Amino acid sequence: MTMQGKLRRTLDVAYERMKCNSTVASVLAGNDGLCLGVIMGAQACNAMTDDEVAVERAHLAMLAALHDMKAAGAERSRG
Repeated sequence: MTMQGKLRRTLDVAYERMKCNSTVASVLAGNDGLCLGVIMGAQACNAMTDDEVAVERAHLAMLAALHDMKAAGAERSRG
């Protein structure tokens, strides 16, 4: 079984929200929670394979790391 189209679109929209330029931690936390909830819910309902979950969680971790780098850069520039 592979990921359903609606699930893929939901994750894509949530990921786009994470790519916003905000460096506010609460914005990241809310969007990160949304993505993780969708991923874990889909796994619990067998709508995603374990491999798909691993890929999506890695993507989520990458977006969180990029957010942290942007936030650190913003802090240094205010410095």
